[in-house]
Amino acid sequence: MKLLRNVLLSLSVCLPLPLLASALPDDPHIVVQGYGEVEALPDSAELRLQVSDTQSTASAAKANVDRRVAAVLAAARAQDIADTAIRASQIRVHPDYVWEDGKRRLRGQRVERHVDISLADLSRYGDLVDGLMAAGITELGQVQFVVADRDVLAERALLAAVADARQRATLLANNLGRKLGKVYRIDASSAPAVPRGNPGVMMMEAKASADAPMLLGKETVSSRLSLVFLLD
Repeated sequence: MKLLRNVLLSLSVCLPLPLLASALPDDPHIVVQGYGEVEALPDSAELRLQVSDTQSTASAAKANVDRRVAAVLAAARAQDIADTAIRASQIRVHPDYVWEDGKRRLRGQRVERHVDISLADLSRYGDLVDGLMAAGITELGQVQFVVADRDVLAERALLAAVADARQRATLLANNLGRKLGKVYRIDASSAPAVPRGNPGVMMMEAKASADAPMLLGKETVSSRLSLVFLLD
């Protein structure tokens, strides 16, 4: 029993204080932590682009921006992107100044509009970018490649953490000459599933051609939990 108490002490030092204070049974038990993670390649993308123009009058610049935004929407719809996956911001109008010989000169009125597009089918990414470039977008900023259904990854990571905890507990029980009994308590609230990834890979500068390669990094979702097993 002394050995068992020592094992429990060594396993419990990293557990939350509330669990140690009130959640441990009086019967012989083992407290373990489980860890699980799953990886998945991104299957969708979020694009943010801008259409802007500067003219002598705001109305002239707006007419040009409106024409190009309409072409952008047509390019997106040509790739079977629903209107619900397209978000076009309000038009912004402001004076456009330029510095010449130390003096600020009004160049005209600048009109800007941002458009966000959610692409659910990455196989259409290249054709979409080509279509957007042909539509006359001013800037295609960073494109975020993501896993669409991350809830599924979180569930799989949690199940893997449970399996890991059970395997650890079984190994300890066997080495102590005992059998693993029922689960007395599960504490997963202290360590929810956490996404991990390489932002430098997941966020990539969009290129002006569909021929530019996409080097997508995997997204990892991990989960930790604590389990208390009774010993038979």
